[in-house]
Amino acid sequence: MKNLFKKKIQKQFTDSLTKGVFTTSHVIENNSLITLVSHELDGDWQFMGDEIIEDYKEIARVISLQEMITHDKSILDVADLKPGFRAVRQRQNDKWIVEKIEYSDDEIAEMGYYCSECGLYHRDIPFSYGADEPVSYFNLTDKSNSTINKDLCIIDNKRYFIKGQIKIKVLDNENDFSWNVWIEISKSDFDNEEAIWVEENRFLNKLYFGVLDTVLNCYPDTIGLKVSVQTQKLGIIPSIKIEDSNHPLFFEQENGIDMKRVTYFAKKILYGHE
Repeated sequence: MKNLFKKKIQKQFTDSLTKGVFTTSHVIENNSLITLVSHELDGDWQFMGDEIIEDYKEIARVISLQEMITHDKSILDVADLKPGFRAVRQRQNDKWIVEKIEYSDDEIAEMGYYCSECGLYHRDIPFSYGADEPVSYFNLTDKSNSTINKDLCIIDNKRYFIKGQIKIKVLDNENDFSWNVWIEISKSDFDNEEAIWVEENRFLNKLYFGVLDTVLNCYPDTIGLKVSVQTQKLGIIPSIKIEDSNHPLFFEQENGIDMKRVTYFAKKILYGHE
């Protein structure tokens, strides 16, 4: 017989219960109803009432997530709220309404990020993103006949890849922006690169050509884009130039971008927001 009275499954926060979360004196000291729960893109949680706040510093409180749950167990209903979203309600028994938080460019710039290379937190916008492996390697179901390191990749002893960098001038900033991508090249060019890889004069190597094998989802399809590759000095990643003059990535590399575009990359790549 079917059980028509299924027990409601209680959601749980994935964060540590000792994690500090933000709330107000109205909620904690005056028992004001929590009408807004927000899970910020940087991982912070906020639990607010509907009071008009003139000076947040005066009424701000930081308590543990466990204390917040103990104070109001109904917040467990939105424990699975994804970063960049918030939930609102008007009354205690109302169903939570989930909506995406719209951030300004200044707010995105202040959030910062954890660097995948150094592991440290940087309170600014990234100027570089990269792929750890070619798409073709990632999609393999059997990698036993393929090899990869941080610079080179061989698939089934018949396809050859090298990692390189697409640099783009940022017109209103002193730093260049870069995409670290994988390029499929010919066996002869790969063998030549491998032979001179640790030589001091490798930057004298001739220009050669290949096709992009990295998805850059801030652009239309980038797989198969024709590029040129120039070997750099020892320890410096090869330089990549887009050859397809009809692609937006070509125009950006030729003409540069502004900080608004760099911020867009952060919104889309780090936080999944347009």
